Formats: sequence, structure tokens, C-alpha cells
Amino acid sequence: MNRSIMRWFALLLCFAIVVVLCAGSYTIVRAEPFGPSQWMDVGTAPVAPSVPAQYLLNRAGTAPMPSASGVGARPASPGILRSYLPVLMSPTSPGILRSYLPVLMRLTSPGTLRSYLPVLMSPSSLDPVNPAPNCRYGTTALTTAQTDWLAPLGAGWYLDFRTHTPQTLPGVEFGQVLSVHQNKNGCTYLNDYSVNPPLTDSGLGALIASQPGALWIVGNEPDRGPNSENCLGPAQGDTYPEIYAQAYHDIYQFIKSRDATARVAIAGLVQVTPGRLQYLEKVWQAYRQRYQATMPVDVWNMHLYILPEARPDGTPNGVANVALGTDPALAIRESDNNPNRCADPAVYCWAEHDDLAVFAQQVVAMRTWMKQHGEQAKPLILTEYSQLYPFIDYDDPVNPTRCFLQDEYGKCFTQARVSGFLNRTFDYLESASDASLGYPLDGNRLVQQWMWFSVNTSGVGYVSSLVTKDLKTLTQPGEAFRTVVASRATYINLVPSRVAAAAGVMSSPLGPITATLFVDVVNSGNIQSTLPFTVTAYADQALTRPIDAAVVALGINGCVQRTARVSVKWPDLSVGTHFFWFKVDSTNAVGESAEDDNVIMGKLTIYPHGVLLPLVRGR
Repeated sequence: MNRSIMRWFALLLCFAIVVVLCAGSYTIVRAEPFGPSQWMDVGTAPVAPSVPAQYLLNRAGTAPMPSASGVGARPASPGILRSYLPVLMSPTSPGILRSYLPVLMRLTSPGTLRSYLPVLMSPSSLDPVNPAPNCRYGTTALTTAQTDWLAPLGAGWYLDFRTHTPQTLPGVEFGQVLSVHQNKNGCTYLNDYSVNPPLTDSGLGALIASQPGALWIVGNEPDRGPNSENCLGPAQGDTYPEIYAQAYHDIYQFIKSRDATARVAIAGLVQVTPGRLQYLEKVWQAYRQRYQATMPVDVWNMHLYILPEARPDGTPNGVANVALGTDPALAIRESDNNPNRCADPAVYCWAEHDDLAVFAQQVVAMRTWMKQHGEQAKPLILTEYSQLYPFIDYDDPVNPTRCFLQDEYGKCFTQARVSGFLNRTFDYLESASDASLGYPLDGNRLVQQWMWFSVNTSGVGYVSSLVTKDLKTLTQPGEAFRTVVASRATYINLVPSRVAAAAGVMSSPLGPITATLFVDVVNSGNIQSTLPFTVTAYADQALTRPIDAAVVALGINGCVQRTARVSVKWPDLSVGTHFFWFKVDSTNAVGESAEDDNVIMGKLTIYPHGVLLPLVRGR
């Protein structure tokens, strides 16, 4: 080996040693997406110049792993660069990425970065990077300490059954749950209700003002009252359907009068069975009868457990119980530990607690009810589900032959069984779609978002906890949750949802007029969009005659959670009908999973100048 080569090798070795010695003071950081977006009127703004894809920068992250199956198995978005090698970063400036090693990179194919120099890593950089927050997947985090696990799990939304100002967690949405209960005098139900926070300016009003665009869930399982043997015992929402309809009306109007961009969701019932659907129908009809209007629901909500509601003789069983105010004959019965009764649709066996076919039946039943009531074009969220049956008093934690509760076939509800249920239901929820039932803006998916119960609970459902009681280690179901989320490809898909214009404008006798055009934009992907993008209006279908354009500067949450409203001006219009087309991301600044759904058409009509007379409609 000649001396010049040896000197060059020695210099490289010294450089490597210096870097490794210094690397201990650095760790990997991730530039997180911006906080939750809000519905907004973007207005008209100068169009930003387009940026070639090869110059786009994106946050550091992990390589998206292919999904085994389902709608969510989408390729990485073309044009979005992701680095698959950890780079040494300074911890002194949170959120600011500074590379302390120059890395030569080349864009060899859309979405792929290749490094042509090795990157030296400190020991801390070998830790796995958290999955990107995926808005499809959520979990209940009952304490502040539990929210620390949302990032390692990759959860994109959560709730804790309370209303308050949540922590700011980048890319993670919080669901506000209002406490609603029917008032009682002893065991007698009264014809009014209580809500917490109260409907006052200093109560709920102050929280609404501080949380624009938030998701508000009105109550929790109002259909579940106390057990029949103790009318003053523990219950959930404990509210009859007619009173819930009244409470929902008052709360909805209170919220919307203070924040038109807020999203209001109905309470999730315990499960979706014939008795629970009768409860929901009674709420719907009571609202219509009392207020002479259709019940306004921005987001439909459900819980999904597979629980018997009555003993074999039809009396309430203290498990799910008969839904308040409904026909007891509709209640799903216990099996009396007879496996031959499991095929009876009026029976829920213990063994069916994790039956995927029954799980899917409840999802379809909810979506069918929504369609029958003209609500198909609304999102449906699943805010609570898991396995609730206990696993205690066992002889072996892995292969038990006995335990406190065995199903009709002698099987226990082990953590391995819970993990299998989690995997099967996650695959189903990712893939379940139906053009005749699903949400059109979300690829006809049946469910837009789902939430596992919970990060950790010491009560009912503890076998489904994702983290151990000391909050230090993932459980077997927790490992399964994280693995599934990390395996899902993340993507953005911007979609124009609807257009509007100043229809029926009277032309000025002085000449042409200027109209305002509107388009609402949503993101049906599973992560938040963070790059600014341009929305352009055109006067022709070929998109060659631009009218005006606007830039959406804020991010839009995925899973069709939020809407960005864009407005532009169309000047010099004459009398007649005018067609227009909006194209979202017209400069291709954002890498999307689909580029063929970015255009929507609208029209407006301008009438001759004249006198407008009021139109009086008879009753």
C-alpha cells in the first residue's frame, strides 16, 4: 500500500473516531407535523412558485413498510422524500434539524433517498424511531402519563372521556367528551339533564373559545343504566332517549353558536344491536318531533363490544344490560354456556366476544341505519372497542387449562387472544368499504377512525391494556398495536369535497360583475399534510384558462377530519350561466396517493339587473 493511500486512510479513520467520540452528545430527533389544522377561509393569495420534486424536503422518518392487505396498503407518496438513514442531530434546538455530517443524496426514484457516504451513529441513534401518527388508529389515554405512549404506538388521535385543554402533541388529535346524565330523584328519572362542563360562558363556552375546530362528543353510552338490582349503582350515561335528544339539541346549538367550525358527534352506544338501534331511532324521532327538524350530526359515532344484554330468561344481566327505554324482547341473550346456541342470532356466546364476523355485522348495521336516515355522506368513528372479559385465576399465563372466565369451548381470554383480535379487526377496519354504504369522500370506507380501549386500565378491559401498569413496557397487545401501525404505509390525498358560488347574482346596470367562488378541501390520507399547496380555479375543463388561485398555508389533518375552505374572485362576468373547475394542488407541491381526484366542477348563474321580490312559501 503506497504512502498516499495510507495517509488518506488514516485521515478517514481519524475523522471517524472524532465523529464517534462527539456523537454521544447528539440524538435522533424528528421534525413533527404542525398541530391540528382548522377549517379556514384561506382567501386569495399570491400563487407560490412551484418547487421541483427533487428539491422538496420532508421530516426524517422510518421507511414505510408494506401492509399485508387492505385499503391502507398504499405506496409511499411520489415526490415526498424520506430519509431511511438516521442523521446525527443537535438536541439543543427542538424541531430544527441540523445535520452534523454531510450526506450526499440523490433522488434515484420518486420517494427514495440514497446515501453515497456512510453515516456514523451514536448508540442512542440505534433506538427505533416512532411510527408517524396515523389518524386511523387511536387509543384512550386516561392520564397525562399515558399520553407519553401515543408517539411510540403511532396513535394519531385519543380521548380520555373528559373535556379540557389537551397537551399539544404534533400530528395527534384529541376528542372532547362531554359528561351528560339524566337527573334523578333517588331512583326516579326526571325530565331534565345535567352536563359537565355547564353550558355557560365561563364553563363550556371558555373551552370552545380556546379549542376552535375541535371534535365534541356529546355524552358516553347514554343507553347504559345501572343494574336492575341497584338503581343507584354505577352506570354510564344513564339517560333515556327522549332526554338525550333534548340534551344533544341544547349542547349542539351552544357549541355551534360559538364555533361554526366545531365538529359535534353523537355519543357512542355500548354496541350496535337491535335494542341499541331502537334506542338510536327513539333519539332520532324524539328530536324531530320536539324541534321539527332533522337531528344535525357532524360525525356519527359508535362503540363496538360483543356483549350479551340479558340472561337466558330475558332479564337484564349486568353486562351490557337492556338499553334504556327499549323493548326488552330485543335484548341479545346469554348462551347459558351452551355452545350449540352460538349460531342463534339472538344470542351472544362468550366465545363470540372476539368474533370478527359479529364485529363486521355491527359495523354494517350502523352504516345501514345511517344510510336509511340520509346520513351516508357523513363520517363514522369508532371511539371505543377492545376485549373486556377478564383473564385472572389462571393456572398458566400462556397455555391455561383453567381461569376465572372460560368461553363455551373452554378457552380463556389471554393476551395472545386479545392480540389476535386486535390484528384481525385492524385489518378489517383498514379494508372495509362499500360504495352503497361507505363515506364517499373517504374511498367509501365504512369507518374513518377507530380507537382501542386503552393505553392502560386497572378496571374492566385491563387485559386489553397496551402498556403495563407501571407504564414502562408495551404488553403483547401493545406490541401488536405498534407493529400494525408501523407497517401501514402513510400517505396524503387532497380531495375537493364541494363547491359553491354566488348564484343568482343580479348584474349591475353599470357593467360586468365579480363573483366569489368557493371550494372545500379535505385530506383522505392517514397523515396530516404539512406543505403549502395551491388551489386554482379555471374557466375551462381543459384547465388552460386560470381564473384565480389561492394558497392553503396550513396543514390539513387526514381521515377527512377537517375542511379548508378556499375562495377566489372571478371578475368581468356577464349575464348567463358560467361553468368553472377547481384543481387542488395545481402546482403538484404535495405528493399524494392519488392525483386523479383533484378536480371538481361547479357553475353559477348571473341574472339580468332587476328588482328582487321576497318569495313567500305557504305552509
